[in-house]
Amino acid sequence: MRLDKETAVLLEQFNQQIPDLHNQQVSIETSRAGAQAMFIGLQGPVPIGCRVSELNIPSDEGDIPARLYLPVIETETPLPVVMFLHGGGWSLGDLDCYQALVASLCELSGMAFVSLEYRLAPEHKYPAGLKDACSGLSWLYQHAQSMNLDSNRIALMGDSAGANLALSTSYQMNNINGIQLKGLYLIYPVLDVHNPHQTYPSREQFGNGDYLLSTAAIDDTRVMYLDEKGRADDPLVSPMFLTDLQRLPATSILVAGFDPLHDEGQQFAEKLHQAGKLRHFEDFDSTIHAFLSFGDLSVAQQARQRLAEQLKADLLPNKENEHTQRRASR
Repeated sequence: MRLDKETAVLLEQFNQQIPDLHNQQVSIETSRAGAQAMFIGLQGPVPIGCRVSELNIPSDEGDIPARLYLPVIETETPLPVVMFLHGGGWSLGDLDCYQALVASLCELSGMAFVSLEYRLAPEHKYPAGLKDACSGLSWLYQHAQSMNLDSNRIALMGDSAGANLALSTSYQMNNINGIQLKGLYLIYPVLDVHNPHQTYPSREQFGNGDYLLSTAAIDDTRVMYLDEKGRADDPLVSPMFLTDLQRLPATSILVAGFDPLHDEGQQFAEKLHQAGKLRHFEDFDSTIHAFLSFGDLSVAQQARQRLAEQLKADLLPNKENEHTQRRASR
């Protein structure tokens, strides 16, 4: 297993120019500004093959900003919709950081996306972000029809800490109040902030800070996310401890080979397989955590295309899928 050349060049740039973003020695404002500069600067061109509009989703604890992505070509048939939850250790990232990635997936898949800006730690500790995700999903289910979206074809997706939230949201909300999720897509998820790092060899092998995400950063995010009463072994914080996997929809997991989180993603995929809940597992073994956000990387483009193909296969009937494929090839 070797780093691909493009990832290696990018890592060299990171290690020379970009400080640890999850660092309690600097202010959270400084960390967020650094994360935004990095993700926006490296996201690549924003695709033009979708229409974008702003949403404000009401909840009991205040409005939740969100962004709706629709294919450029309008259709009378209600579209399947994916609710996307961004990564950033529950404390960094926003809608703008993920604009290119979500727009790309919308364009490539031909389906709608709703990107949600949940409340961030440390100002808003667990379970604030999870509550926002659950409120967002409930609102989307109730209002899908008014936006020409199919409430019977809703999926959840997230990357890193956003994948953690997507998984916990699915566990809480699937088959509740009529919601029946059609898929869950976890991109290099963080699944365990309780067990020692040596539980997972990939954390020891790639967690020293040379591969973007460090074990020190994982520790810092846990401290920011949980208050003094929070338990790191709560299954909604560390989903590796979930027991009733039958509550989940069919689930897909994507991991990166040089990611400290690789092994927990792989182990959770094995648990899902044993429970009959694993739909896809993909290991991009030449690259690093967060690579899907770095749009100029060839491996990111390949992964986006693969993910879009999976979405079409999972959420579109055959005739719709064939039409979308013809449209994308023009």
